[in-house]
Amino acid sequence: MEPITSVIVAPTADRKTAPSSFGATLRSMANGAADGIAAATGLIGPIAPAGMVLAGAVRSLAQASAPSLRLPTAGGTTPTSTATSSTTGGDAFDAARLLQQESQSFNLQYLELQERMQRETREFTAVSNVMKVRHDAARAAIQNVQ
Repeated sequence: MEPITSVIVAPTADRKTAPSSFGATLRSMANGAADGIAAATGLIGPIAPAGMVLAGAVRSLAQASAPSLRLPTAGGTTPTSTATSSTTGGDAFDAARLLQQESQSFNLQYLELQERMQRETREFTAVSNVMKVRHDAARAAIQNVQ
């Protein structure tokens, strides 16, 4: 076995392959998902209690979080976002708290509506039963006369 006499180190070469567009693809996919969630919330908005408020909050959160989804560029630096995370997080928590309070308010109103409907149903049933008994009694009296 021969000893290694000298080691030759090749000089570094520039990158010969084109940089991947994975970062751009991932960014567009995240933005598409945020837009999709905002659109779905907009469709559910008219149906759900406080849905329009929820749709607006999700849309504003999607727009506020879009700059923070930036990935590092080819140079290794991350672009700075216009919104700081503490401001966005605080606004998100305030919006969530507001949505929760409105949801509780709508739930109470819905419960009151259910109770009124049940009371009205009981009253209708009672009046209906009384009228049926009176009708049956009058009918029996008429049949007895004939």
